[in-house]
Amino acid sequence: MITLGLGGALRTLTRFPLPYRALEKEQRILFWFPLVGSLFGLSFVSVSLLPFSPQIRSASIIALSAYLSRGFHLDGLCDFADGLGGGWNKERSLAIMKDSHSGAFALITLFCVLLIQYAALQQLADIPLALMLVPVQGRLNQVIAASLMNYAREGEGTASLLVRAAKPYHLVLPLLQILIVLVLLFIFSNEYALNAVFSFLFALLVCVFLMLVSKKRLGGVTGDVLGAVEVLTETAAMLGFLLPLASGALPR
Repeated sequence: MITLGLGGALRTLTRFPLPYRALEKEQRILFWFPLVGSLFGLSFVSVSLLPFSPQIRSASIIALSAYLSRGFHLDGLCDFADGLGGGWNKERSLAIMKDSHSGAFALITLFCVLLIQYAALQQLADIPLALMLVPVQGRLNQVIAASLMNYAREGEGTASLLVRAAKPYHLVLPLLQILIVLVLLFIFSNEYALNAVFSFLFALLVCVFLMLVSKKRLGGVTGDVLGAVEVLTETAAMLGFLLPLASGALPR
């Protein structure tokens, strides 16, 4: 069952077509989302060790993230931006989000988000802890949104089975994983412990905001919304990690 749950999470969140037999309770894969995020983090740390400039390493990390995830979350962000920007009601917004074409709102949002990530990663590329935590938090916040929100569409969709089956208690263990890591950072007096807390809180704040917007405009979440949550909370986690450094709370 553990292998099936991890395999389902990997198949859902990455490009790798792993052999997978559907679980009787599909929502159990949510437990493994942070772990999958940590695998992304390990790949980012590996790229950060390459003998290139921070600019090249930052661009490579973004490209690798898009490759490993099939660009699925970036596509969700684009659809979410188009839906909110071009739709005047729930039905219209959901119809736009289902359209495979990308509009101006999608392109502007994608450009701005990737630009922020690129700038942030130039400072984070030499901090392995940040590169590990950022993708973990992006996947954790997907779990939070899926567990606390209703599915917005009436019919079936990419994430319909997962979201409809997920309950609030499904976020407890994934959240506990992150909280334990944060506590351990303070126990062992890690120099970036405060940064990690800021990163966690900033990402969580953005997640809550996105859930409120999705509930008001769409009536819940879809697979596209979960993709947008991952990208935007990951970006927020980067900025949150940098905040104590920018304010001088810790030495650079």
